Amino acid sequence: MNQRLIVKNCGHLVLMDDSRRILRDGWLVVRGGFIAELGVGTPPEVDGAEQVDAHGGLVLPGFINTHHHMYQNLARAYSPIANLPLLPWLAGLTPLWRDFTADDLHTATLVAMTELMLTGCTTTSDHHYVFPRGTSGLIDAQFAAAAQLGMRFHGARGGMDTPSTLIPDWAVQPTDVILEDSERLAARYHCARAGAMTRVVLAPCAMTSASPNLFRESARIAKHHGLHLHTHLAETIAENDLAFAEHGERPLDVLEKLGWDDERVWFAHGIHFNDAEVEHLGRKRMGVANCPCSNMRLGSGVCRVHDLQRAGATVALGVDGSASNDSGHMLNEVRQALLLTRVMHGAGAMTVDQALTLATRGGARCLGRHQDLGSLEVGKCADVAIFPAQDVFSSGAENLLDALVLCFPRQVETLIIQGAVRVRDGRIPGLELPPLLEKHRGIARRLVSSI
Repeated sequence: MNQRLIVKNCGHLVLMDDSRRILRDGWLVVRGGFIAELGVGTPPEVDGAEQVDAHGGLVLPGFINTHHHMYQNLARAYSPIANLPLLPWLAGLTPLWRDFTADDLHTATLVAMTELMLTGCTTTSDHHYVFPRGTSGLIDAQFAAAAQLGMRFHGARGGMDTPSTLIPDWAVQPTDVILEDSERLAARYHCARAGAMTRVVLAPCAMTSASPNLFRESARIAKHHGLHLHTHLAETIAENDLAFAEHGERPLDVLEKLGWDDERVWFAHGIHFNDAEVEHLGRKRMGVANCPCSNMRLGSGVCRVHDLQRAGATVALGVDGSASNDSGHMLNEVRQALLLTRVMHGAGAMTVDQALTLATRGGARCLGRHQDLGSLEVGKCADVAIFPAQDVFSSGAENLLDALVLCFPRQVETLIIQGAVRVRDGRIPGLELPPLLEKHRGIARRLVSSI
């Protein structure tokens, strides 16, 4: 990769480095997908370099989404479950997916990634765990969608091997099938080098739907291949109680014994941890994907962001499924994280910088990418989100960077991933959005009408 690119006229070049530098009238030079130089004033001449004019806008590291269920954007605002908490909500949602296909997931993933990219996200994970009997190639369809859009993707191969009153037989797979596919995906898509566009994560769905053996063997395979591990944990009190009734211990204690006990592990939601568990997560340097919109939407509770960070755990952001959010607007997730923390702890409890840290440096560390993602520094990936300095919803703002988070969330003008422009003038070049959305809506109608 030898492309050269210059981003110039950056009104605020927000580096998110250790010193939290913000360069006024900044620029950066990209070579081979990585940041080669940065500074202020007039940028250097680089022969043959593509010129990207930020027009005085706000230039930040691309956001990193650490928890999602992209298939669920086919069930947004689904009336039968609109006012239910997590477990009955899940029971009402599951029947929709009996006839779900790889092509359906490909379409849903394209829509989900488009949402994320237009709102500043350059790297995303997706936790897909629904594999209806007879389907194949579902995670492959997601990697294909990521390649089509040029988005950096960590595909989290989920799985459920334990049927229950919530999970019907057709939605579970034998443990060995899940593990064999995990091995296959790791061999095909996982790339460990700096700047990797694809990585594989092993992600049994939850302790209420996956067996101890699946968790244990997933940890073994992950260690062998150098993969990260992900699952839902401590999202609701009811979920904790179910796991305790099944295993006789709190969920985190069980997972520790199954090999989920180091910094390669990050959990989704992590709301209902007790004090001892918070300290344990910190000692082990594990991570938590805070999903504020989903947690509010389902009435699940509030992630203990401050306590986890003080203990030494990493906290990042996730938009979660688009049937429990019900959109994938990454900048909005930053805003809601800030506002919800202030509701709980007061107006000084979280600054804009701290909220942006969750979406950048925190996300990079959860995904094991802190060496090459999460900040704009020489040698790191050129993943860059350029937002307009102001819009109608922020007009009159005195502090333009604070306004990016405090005011109504906006979309990017330009998005750069690994040095390639993937959003230009608010559009994804080469993506015909109207026919994609029409196909997406048709799939959603088919799924809803099938039950």
